[in-house]
Amino acid sequence: MKSKKELIKMFALILSMLSMIIWTSCTEEDPEPEDPTDEVKLVAAFSFTPESPTIGEEVTLDATTSFDESTTGFDINWAFTAMPEESDVELSNSTGIQATFTPDKIGDYVIELTITSFDGEVTDTKSSTITVIPGGFIRLNGTIEADRILENINEEDPSLIDYLVDGNVQVLAGLTIQPGVKIAFQENTSLSITSTGTITAEGTASDSIIFTSANDAGELYWKGIYVASGSNVNSIQYAQVSYAGNSDFDVTGSNYPAAIAIESTGNIKINNSTFTNNKGYAVYADDDGGQLNTFANNHFEANVNGVAVWMNEAADIDNTTTFLNNTGAEVEIFSSNLAEGEEITWHALSEDASYTISGNLNVNGTLNIEPGTSIKVEEDVILRVYGAIIANGSETNMISFTSANEAQDLYWKGIYIDSGDSRNLFNYTTISYAGNSEMDFTGPNVKAGIGVDASGKVSVTNSVFTNNDGYALYIDDDGGQLETFTANHFENNPRAVGLPADEVDAIDEATTFTNNTSAEVEIFSSTYSDTKSSSWVKLTGSATYRISGIIYIVGELTINPGANFELDENVLVHVTGSISAVGSASDHITFTSSNISGGLLWKGIYIQSSSNLNKFDFADISYAGNSEMDFTGANYAAALGVEDDARVSVTNSSISNNAYYGLYIDNDGGQLGDFSTNTFSNNVRAVGLPVDEVDAIDGATTFSQNSYAEVEVFATTLSETKDVTWNKLSSDAAYRVTGDLYLTGTVNIAAGALFEMNEDVQLVIGGSGALIAEGTASEMITFTTANLSGGIHWQGLFFTSSNSLNKLDFVEVSYGGNSPHDFTGANFSANVGVELDAQLTMTNSVISNSSSYGVYSIGNLNNILDASANNTFTDNVDGSSN
Repeated sequence: MKSKKELIKMFALILSMLSMIIWTSCTEEDPEPEDPTDEVKLVAAFSFTPESPTIGEEVTLDATTSFDESTTGFDINWAFTAMPEESDVELSNSTGIQATFTPDKIGDYVIELTITSFDGEVTDTKSSTITVIPGGFIRLNGTIEADRILENINEEDPSLIDYLVDGNVQVLAGLTIQPGVKIAFQENTSLSITSTGTITAEGTASDSIIFTSANDAGELYWKGIYVASGSNVNSIQYAQVSYAGNSDFDVTGSNYPAAIAIESTGNIKINNSTFTNNKGYAVYADDDGGQLNTFANNHFEANVNGVAVWMNEAADIDNTTTFLNNTGAEVEIFSSNLAEGEEITWHALSEDASYTISGNLNVNGTLNIEPGTSIKVEEDVILRVYGAIIANGSETNMISFTSANEAQDLYWKGIYIDSGDSRNLFNYTTISYAGNSEMDFTGPNVKAGIGVDASGKVSVTNSVFTNNDGYALYIDDDGGQLETFTANHFENNPRAVGLPADEVDAIDEATTFTNNTSAEVEIFSSTYSDTKSSSWVKLTGSATYRISGIIYIVGELTINPGANFELDENVLVHVTGSISAVGSASDHITFTSSNISGGLLWKGIYIQSSSNLNKFDFADISYAGNSEMDFTGANYAAALGVEDDARVSVTNSSISNNAYYGLYIDNDGGQLGDFSTNTFSNNVRAVGLPVDEVDAIDGATTFSQNSYAEVEVFATTLSETKDVTWNKLSSDAAYRVTGDLYLTGTVNIAAGALFEMNEDVQLVIGGSGALIAEGTASEMITFTTANLSGGIHWQGLFFTSSNSLNKLDFVEVSYGGNSPHDFTGANFSANVGVELDAQLTMTNSVISNSSSYGVYSIGNLNNILDASANNTFTDNVDGSSN
């Protein structure tokens, strides 16, 4: 044998010659640049043979795989760092590229190789453990073509190896392994049970069968047991399987390392067995059909992963098998399908162990999940339900779905339901860290913890949704159904629940919401169907409904006291059925903007229904009026808008901070039913309505800081069938008349009422109509301009009616006369005009500041200037009267 230095010099000479050849082959234009940062880099590595030596069998150590990137060369030194007690073995050629020793004791010999650059600057080391095994074993390799029994040949000493597998073994016949047999496998060797073979390895509780590495101390892993046989005979019981998983098995589906790999055609019983320190998977059932015949009372410890199965086979995992300190999944379920017509149950694993779903699952059959089952799901993985899912936990044993990597903030996708099966249920279930990416719904695609598509249906009760992205629970707006929903809890989700209007009545009062950043219950653009007649309840605490799109109320909707609604920018509630929002003094119903701080307004509530059920009582409506509603008459923005022939009652309610009208009654026939004790504040126009509806306005409703009008009366005609009273508004609030009014019915005006008239507006009392304005000395009725500071005059009161009831008593009329009244004959301007044949009695009144006459009459008028009439005329340009 050449010396170490001779070998190194030879190696360096060869490298030098190769370098010259490569250099001379390069062109001058393309020289290989020198790297001034080159450093000496050493890597120590070695192998040894035989892999499983016995006493007296020479072991060769070979360091030829060590290398020096800089080619400067290195020195070698071999040494023992540990050996069995009382061993006095020595290394031969301890500085050579190869060294040898002959073991004299059974046990572990730890060899350390050190290589050092010639200049002594760089060193690297490598250690390996060589296990010397006792003799008395039988070697196994090759093919077993006839039935064979492996007997316990070292029964007297269970620590001894009975069989050493030093090459791959293929079993084509029946292989039986007796209790107590210990089989050691050399590195990367395997036992393969082919399609024609079987394995029966059934130990006992006191005498288990052992499958392990021939050198676990040296971390030399064997490959494992491969089962391609579908025989029901295949069985491993009371066995110990360790240190397998060196390399992937080539199975039909994805290839993985495993201690036991069950091929797509394979079938085996595994019971009462222990799996420890295996790489890859301890047990792997191929996702194309590998089957666990039975699986019970096993133990998995310190493996990389415990068990990997497809969806159906997860049902075979029992609740008595235990798991401890496995670094990856305890039971992994990979991407697979549950066929239509099949029904399985996933059992709760023992001692809080979890299933880990690593690939998308499609449930076409029926999946039952037992109370206490813990399920972890990998990033962006989805569980799709086209059959039925029944996750029925209990108060003390909740079912859990969560991320397999929540500490890294990796989210799974969620549970997608497109099945109308009424059995779909999540009861006492937690859903967390889902919503990684959008689900593909019939309607808009969104992220969700549980997503119910247009054909889907689900019940959710006593369940908890936390830390999901997107929606925790989403019901598709094209027909998804929320069948039963009670006593759930939603926390730290962006949006807790999202659903269409038809499903809102499923939401209960007991469900709680905490720190859901964008919405507790979102109602998106949808229709509340004409067949519906139901209630929307008050949510717990301060939780609110958030309406994010236009909703159409076609059925009969009741809103319970205390319900709070926040509406997104320009969102409209359009009522063609009925809406009854009846709160209480202590529990108002609220409609407001979802972004008040951002100054965003919603559109309002548009009533297009004549139902007597339309009512707002103890309701608060604010921050609406973003854009105009489409009325039969003129279009306006309003918080509450009532269309032609539609009707609403508003009582005990607050309407505030709206951009235009708080309440608008269309001038072509909108109707105001009951109206009392309301509050209007900080609107541009509090109320706008036609003259036929003015009598609905009560004297107890209050008005404050409405910038343009408290009660606006626009150009309309009072029906001849009307005989009504116009009340005095509270706190000196005024009626503002913005267009000509024609009174063909009878109007009584209460003492103290104040009317402010826009420029050139007139109030005509015609036909058989009558105006009976009877104030008092302390509460006079006032008709005046709406813009005194601007010097704007209105036209005046013009009586064309011969009704003897026409009367002005304790009335102030001022700043009229802007333009002439249409008299028979010549036309004249006046605060008060009395046409030919018309009748009026005027007493105790003040007529002032007319642009022309105070009073101009060609009809029947009492002696208004007589002292007994007690009228006062001041500052009328053309005098008191004609």
